[in-house]
Amino acid sequence: MSVVAEIRAWARALAGCAAVVGVYWIVPLHVGELRGGHGLARVAGTLVGLGLLTYLVAVQGRRALRARRIGERLALLATVVTAVAVLFASRYYTLAGQFHGISTRLDAFYFAVATLTTVGYGDIVPTGQAARAVVTVQMAFDLIVIASVLTLVLSSARPGDDTPTS
Repeated sequence: MSVVAEIRAWARALAGCAAVVGVYWIVPLHVGELRGGHGLARVAGTLVGLGLLTYLVAVQGRRALRARRIGERLALLATVVTAVAVLFASRYYTLAGQFHGISTRLDAFYFAVATLTTVGYGDIVPTGQAARAVVTVQMAFDLIVIASVLTLVLSSARPGDDTPTS
C-alpha cells in the first residue's frame, strides 16, 4: 500500500470533516431565523439531508470497497460519523426549545455525538414530541448506517492485502 495513497485518503477525510463542521457553525440555524418556515419544510429538509447523506455514503463505500485499503475505509467511517453528527446537531439546534439543556450549537453537537455513541449522560433531554421523534430517527439511522459502514470498513480488510481490486 502506498503511503501517499493513505495520506490522500486521510487528507480527503479531514477536509470533508472540517468542511461539514465548519458549515454547521456558519449556516444560520437559529430558531428565530427559521420561525417563518413551516415545520413540514424542516422535516422535509431533514429527510432530504438523510437521503443525500445515505447516497454519498454509498458512493464513498463503493470506492472504499474497490480500494481495499484500510486507511480509505477508516477515512470513510470518520467522514460518515462527522456528517451524521452535524446533520442531527443542526436539527436539534432548530428544536432547542423542545430540549432541556440545548441552548448553543455546541450543546446540540454534543447531544448528537452522545446519541450517536449511545453514551447518553442524561444532561440533555428531549421534552417535546418533535424532539423525541428526531432523536428516535437518529437512533435508528445510527444503528443501520453506522453499522453498515463499520461492516464495510472491517470486511475483507486483511493484513498485507494492499492490492486494489478491479
